[in-house]
Amino acid sequence: MKSEMSKTIAFLCRSFIMVFILTTGLAGWSRSHAQSIVGKWKRDLTVIYTTDKKTGKQIPLTPEQQKQYDEAVAQNGYIEILEFKSDNTYTSTVTASGETKVHSEHYTISGNKLDLNIPLVKGEKTTVYIESLSADKMLWDLEFMNKKTGVGYKRI
Repeated sequence: MKSEMSKTIAFLCRSFIMVFILTTGLAGWSRSHAQSIVGKWKRDLTVIYTTDKKTGKQIPLTPEQQKQYDEAVAQNGYIEILEFKSDNTYTSTVTASGETKVHSEHYTISGNKLDLNIPLVKGEKTTVYIESLSADKMLWDLEFMNKKTGVGYKRI
């Protein structure tokens, strides 16, 4: 009887250890995957900001103004797909007004700052800050010429 009890306890301990290893191993994989931009992303959100004349701070457009912007974008048939690869290259495919443009470049990440190596326009650099990143959603603050735009992507 004692021998069977010992075997049962040993079996339960081994089972517990296996479950623990699998659970923590998969949780670690899931966490690192959630924090990776590698993969394909489709833009599903654009929040336009304006400068408040009283405070000088960047604030989102009014809901009505944002709705007008969203409707104009939809009317143009705007679709943006970004594919980030593990070799630090990305491809941007943008379709608007029936025309598709594809651009490939290198990217770097330092903290939450994402450098897409976008060419300077009017001597100004475009700066991207990753505000949040999960397994299926990425939100950016994109700054260009002291203007902020919120951008959201859904993993596809």
